[in-house]
Amino acid sequence: MPTFKHVYRRYAMSFATVAVAMCIGFAMQTSEAAILATDENAQGHFERAPGPVPHNFVGPQRIDRMALPSLPNDYGHGVALLQEPVLIAVADDIPVAILPTEETAPRLGCGLAMSAEPAAGALIDLRLSAPCHANEVVMFKHANLIFHMLMPDEGAMAVLIPALEEEANVSVAFANGDTAQTKTVVDSLSFYDRVVIAWGGHKGAELHAREFGAQYGEAGHVWREQPRDVGSLAGGKGGFLVSLGNSELPVSGQAEIYTFPTGLSTQVGDVKVSVEAEVTKNNCGKRLIAQSWTLRQGRVEGQHDLELQMPDCSAIGEFLVLKNLVEDLTIAQN
Repeated sequence: MPTFKHVYRRYAMSFATVAVAMCIGFAMQTSEAAILATDENAQGHFERAPGPVPHNFVGPQRIDRMALPSLPNDYGHGVALLQEPVLIAVADDIPVAILPTEETAPRLGCGLAMSAEPAAGALIDLRLSAPCHANEVVMFKHANLIFHMLMPDEGAMAVLIPALEEEANVSVAFANGDTAQTKTVVDSLSFYDRVVIAWGGHKGAELHAREFGAQYGEAGHVWREQPRDVGSLAGGKGGFLVSLGNSELPVSGQAEIYTFPTGLSTQVGDVKVSVEAEVTKNNCGKRLIAQSWTLRQGRVEGQHDLELQMPDCSAIGEFLVLKNLVEDLTIAQN
């Protein structure tokens, strides 16, 4: 039979349970009312559009604070993050000017280096170093002569240029404006006679020298297919031919220069000099502009200019003889 003590404990627990439930319900109603009141105060008022209320309508929501997580503070209460507005300061001053950009540092080892020395046969031994211009077109200028070449992969080249003046000045230029120049003295120039032809574009002209009655194709016929070299000057028996420029470039100054050792020759007679032009697919129907001049014992003589309309492409393979563009050389007894 239950005692008074047991009955008392059972009623006390029931009363406590009911009291706790009532407190939780009251707290929830108070919180909802506070939230709705806050929403109305924040929005001022809320008006719903006429018509039936959708089943999922929940009214205006305050998500700016309710959706934010809370962290406990030192007193155990939840503290909402970012409850206070965050101010972002934006400068409204107009910039004075654009900041200067940093200058590009020059590439090391990209300077041009060029030197010239006199060589046998009144030639100029020219050395050019341009490591940052590999595979680029370079223009050479000496006296009235201009020609173009392509720099090798290693960015350095050596060129033998027949001197056209004793105080020989040579300059080079690249497409980006980089230039260099050098000079040397070729005091042996007065012992040689030279014939020069120059033109622009592909293979447009050929210089032929036939020494002392030689016919085409014979040993005394000097041209680009049989140019000889400076060694032929030994004993003053014959001359040689130098070709300058790159015929593979679409636009290129080119030249051919024939040299005979007049002051050292042991023979007398004439050297027949002529200029011929082959009609090719690259020059047919186009204009050929060429210049020529002759140096006798180092002095310029007989300058000529020529402008010729090449035949149409039906004449490809034919040759034209350009008369009166160069003069024969007469070799007299010394």
